[in-house]
Amino acid sequence: MAILESRTKTGISWVGESIALFKQSPRKWLLLAIVYLGLFVLLPSVPGLQLFAFITVLIWPIFIAVAIRFYRNAEINKTEDLSNVMRLIQPKVRTLLMLGLVNLFYFILVSLILSADIQALAEIINNQEQLSEQEMMLALQKMVPVTLKLGLLFIPLMTASWFSPMLIAFNDYALAKAIKSSIAGSIQYMTALVAAWLLLSAGIITLMLFAGVLVGLLAFMQPSIAQSLMSVLVFGCFLISIALTLAFQYVSYRDIFRGANSI
Repeated sequence: MAILESRTKTGISWVGESIALFKQSPRKWLLLAIVYLGLFVLLPSVPGLQLFAFITVLIWPIFIAVAIRFYRNAEINKTEDLSNVMRLIQPKVRTLLMLGLVNLFYFILVSLILSADIQALAEIINNQEQLSEQEMMLALQKMVPVTLKLGLLFIPLMTASWFSPMLIAFNDYALAKAIKSSIAGSIQYMTALVAAWLLLSAGIITLMLFAGVLVGLLAFMQPSIAQSLMSVLVFGCFLISIALTLAFQYVSYRDIFRGANSI
């Protein structure tokens, strides 16, 4: 019980430190979040650029290593431009790309396992306007187990890749050792990581609910701009969640693997 309480406090502490890091330079971290959003969410979803999704999976570990370096520099008040960071991790780029390739193979494996379910969900989404209310409820019930399976299948990927980019780039770990150590660290501090994830998620949801209430009040006075404002606020909340998640990834790595001394 004492260990559980200690780990929970650690997770809460990570959230507080992540927020403190974000508050140091919010514009910088929001810009970093925009780059992340553009590279890994928007571009792969553009019609005709689906092939780019494979490239983004490959380069994701490199981006994470660079982002974590920037967060570390912010914490110790060190100035370092992107070119210097890229020169630092350049000897590790090949191994980071190999990590991206492992992630890509896992994505493909999950897609094959869930191919029938994903196809069924796509048909539901495409035909949702033609479904009756009862059919829509049944469709939503079918989506629940698929979502649960998807979440369970991605837990191994999360544990294997949460710390491994930094361990490769800054701790000189080989690929297999980095993955193994990332899994071990994630399991050992699972309570702290889950507590931090839940707290961050609850905070973002609360922020979005507050934004919804604000827009709802504004809709009575200026209905024409309420919808546009809601889109902007949701987009802003999404960027904040990305920036805080990257900060959380840094502080958890720093504490578990003494990363501040390694990078």
